[in-house]
Amino acid sequence: MTKINRFGNMMPSEEQKRRPYLLDRTPFQIAGNLYYVGNEWCSSHLIDTGSGLILLDVPCASGLPGLLYNIDYLGFHIRDIRYIIVSHAHTDHFGCVNALVHRTHAKTFLGAVDAQDMREHADRMEAMNQNLGVYNETFSPDVELQDGDIIELGNTRIRCVFTPGHTVGVMSHFWDMQYKGKTIHVGIYGGAGFGSLSRKALEKNGLPLSMQQTFLSSIDKVWNEPVDLMLGNHPFHNDVYQKYMRRCRGEEEPFIDPTEWHRYLQELRDCYSEFLKLSDEEIERMYASSQLQAYYDGCFESDGGEGEDTPGECDRVS
Repeated sequence: MTKINRFGNMMPSEEQKRRPYLLDRTPFQIAGNLYYVGNEWCSSHLIDTGSGLILLDVPCASGLPGLLYNIDYLGFHIRDIRYIIVSHAHTDHFGCVNALVHRTHAKTFLGAVDAQDMREHADRMEAMNQNLGVYNETFSPDVELQDGDIIELGNTRIRCVFTPGHTVGVMSHFWDMQYKGKTIHVGIYGGAGFGSLSRKALEKNGLPLSMQQTFLSSIDKVWNEPVDLMLGNHPFHNDVYQKYMRRCRGEEEPFIDPTEWHRYLQELRDCYSEFLKLSDEEIERMYASSQLQAYYDGCFESDGGEGEDTPGECDRVS
């Protein structure tokens, strides 16, 4: 059995690129006021603050119909989106920001370093946008975040931590949520892929080799964050659908796991350390084919092997 590298090539198949709705799944409540409204490739999280909605990351423009459907399915309305927070300046996390802002007038947030990089390297950003399909657009954030900034709305107070590496301006996010009479610490590492950190990729993008060490320093920076409920900006980073299916099959709280944060960051460290030892040819082979479909193999099958359990079919939590 091939070992899945969740930090390697996890791009959609060619068919899913042509027919992006194939990536869509029914959304669900993770816990309390936190919901998953993303798809099989890119995570989007919705927070109901009681004073409006926060969206943490949005998909490429091709994923906008699915995102809108998911928000509506859960009983929310896009007119109530007040804030859109983007973890880092890659199209698969901001591609439909402008389309959403056009209809919602939501305030947008992005790390200041990434915002500057987006302005100064418009050609590189546009090439990335077009590689992921039509209608993707860069955007000008209303708020350019600095390390330690707080984003507050209603009952939610999100702390932004500068963790560069995956891009020059990645922001990770941490906040507390009240759930079943307890305070739950929520955390998301803002950008974990490291294909952009090969010597060849850094040279192509005009970035210093020191970014390789910067990535490790960012992991160290957030290592001691207290995280009870870990999110990912891709669903395969925190096994979000697998957890949901476990809950559908009777597990009480699969999303709450105070040990996951360290296990994940250690896995990220270990995989990255191995990556840095590879030659250009070995890296090219590593990214030659996607493992996304292999990762999901069996995820949505029912325990009895008949039919398919689809997220949204089991009772939502409160």
